[in-house]
Amino acid sequence: MFKKYLSLFIFLAFSNLSFSSTLNCSIDKELNEDDFTKIKQYRGQALNVCLTCNGKECTMKSWTKEQAGDAGICRLLFCTAKSVSRGFKLPEGLEKGRSKIYFNYNISDKGKVKGIEINKVSGKMNGRDAYKYLTKFVRKTSFEPLIVDGKTYQISNLSAEVIANIGARNDKDKYNSADSKLWTN
Repeated sequence: MFKKYLSLFIFLAFSNLSFSSTLNCSIDKELNEDDFTKIKQYRGQALNVCLTCNGKECTMKSWTKEQAGDAGICRLLFCTAKSVSRGFKLPEGLEKGRSKIYFNYNISDKGKVKGIEINKVSGKMNGRDAYKYLTKFVRKTSFEPLIVDGKTYQISNLSAEVIANIGARNDKDKYNSADSKLWTN
C-alpha cells in the first residue's frame, strides 16, 4: 500500500527527477522547500522500508532492479539535499578539464556531508584533488536531518558520483584527451 500511494504521488509531483535501481544519492541536486514540505510527511512511513537503523546510525537498504520505484522514493526522501552550493572557491592547483568522481559519504545527524571517501576518479583529477574539490563543494550543502521520536540519526555509507568541470564551459573538451575514457555528454 505504501508503494502504491507514495509512488503515484512522487512520480506525478516530481516527474522531472529521474529514478534508477542503483541507489546513488546526489550531493548536487536539491528539492526546493515547497516540494520537500509536500513529501516530508512520508518520511516516517518510509523509514522502515528504506533504512536499517542500529544505534544512532542508519543505512539505506539494497534494492533490486525491479524495485527501482521504491529505491527512487527512498533516495528522494532521505538523501536528496535541501540546499546545494551555488558557487564555491575551487581548490588551488586543479588542472582544467573534466573528471568523474565516485565516492561514499555520510549525512551527519545535523544534515551535513561528512566522511567523504573517494572510490574512483576518471579524467583530469587524481584522488587527492577530487577529495579537495568535494569537501569544498559540500560545505554549504545540507540535508534534512533524520529525526525519529525526538532522536537524531546519521545516514551512513551513501554512494554518489559527480562530474566536475574545471575551466570555462566552452574550453572543457579542449583540456580532455581523446583517450581519457571519461563519460561525456
